[in-house]
Amino acid sequence: MSGATAPCPTRHAIVLAAGESKRTRPLTLNRPKPLIALLDRPLLAHILDELVGIVDRVTLVVGYRADALRQLFGDSYRGMQLEYVLQTQINGTAGALLAVVAAAQAGTIPALEESFLLLYGDNLISRVDVQGVCQQAYCLAALRVADPRAFGILELDGARVMGILEKPSDPPPDALANPGIYHFGPAARAALPAIQPSPRGEYELTDLIGMLAQHHAVGYHICQGHWIPVGTGWDVLIASQFLLEKQHRSEIHPEAQLADDCHITGAVQIGRAKIGARCRIRGPVWIGDEVVIGDDCTLDRTVLLDGTTIGAGSQIEHSVLGLGVEVGELNTVQWSVLDDVVRLGTHVVLRARVFLDIQPVADTAGLLDDTAMQWRGAVIGRGVVVDDGQSVEPGSVLFPPEATP
Repeated sequence: MSGATAPCPTRHAIVLAAGESKRTRPLTLNRPKPLIALLDRPLLAHILDELVGIVDRVTLVVGYRADALRQLFGDSYRGMQLEYVLQTQINGTAGALLAVVAAAQAGTIPALEESFLLLYGDNLISRVDVQGVCQQAYCLAALRVADPRAFGILELDGARVMGILEKPSDPPPDALANPGIYHFGPAARAALPAIQPSPRGEYELTDLIGMLAQHHAVGYHICQGHWIPVGTGWDVLIASQFLLEKQHRSEIHPEAQLADDCHITGAVQIGRAKIGARCRIRGPVWIGDEVVIGDDCTLDRTVLLDGTTIGAGSQIEHSVLGLGVEVGELNTVQWSVLDDVVRLGTHVVLRARVFLDIQPVADTAGLLDDTAMQWRGAVIGRGVVVDDGQSVEPGSVLFPPEATP
């Protein structure tokens, strides 16, 4: 277990971002998961933000819709060099590292550093935990969770990690989960070629951990910050609500047009938007540019991305509305995610309820309670049209008609 935090000596991070992520469909039908928008930035940007000042170089292992990632992020991000390795065969987490080694040997990227961090490109993490795993040559983050059966758990011998047991049916009561934040020393690179495919045909990172533990002290760092996986459309809602709750100050663009009787409480971020008469906005709320909100609307803990239009008398609560969404008059939208250019007619109802059978796994550092992560309205894919007067059942996921779940 790591102790006091010193500056991280490792200057290289590898981020795994190659998978297609079918569980996040329909939100990933037209984009890779790291480009799902969370407030004003894609998911991957929030991850990279936590690395600023810690590393100088980030290798992104990409696959599904890789060109979209390259086009958006380019060769650098906030002073960090970015490089891309295409994983042509999605064959496990250790397979991704093998692809990085092969790219370095082929000269398409610089040589792999002796020590490096390894992260997943679909988890919101905290820089304190990145720095925490840096305190030992070989170290994993460890997370206390309510139900370890949904995770790989650390097999411990005192302060040493001996391996990872995947999703045990009867874990010990003090089990620590593996949230996917790693620090590896030079022996990791040498051990990679010895990994053999698992029964499911993948090169598993768990095998690498076990091999290293035979000859090196592999430690662990108990997470002190947040950890929020984005594995489904509902997780997008949780991650967005978490980021909203972190918003403590208000900023309203000088070109925003707000009716004099618009009532605002809480922290708000409002871009070049137009907000009608008698609207009630309860923060935290994030409103982008070119957003038009009609008269007598209510917004509560909601994200409206650029170009969204909200018809008069509509109520939008705890929801995320993507680029160019059109919401007609007198709609009710609760705890929902609407992808870009979704169109709701008039008198549409997306009502939510609490799903008590869902066990939340995110650690929001106390900003969201379990009930807040159990509410579900609807996840609606890009371009879907919901006609006038329709009501959508809580927990529904709507795909575009040309797409298959």
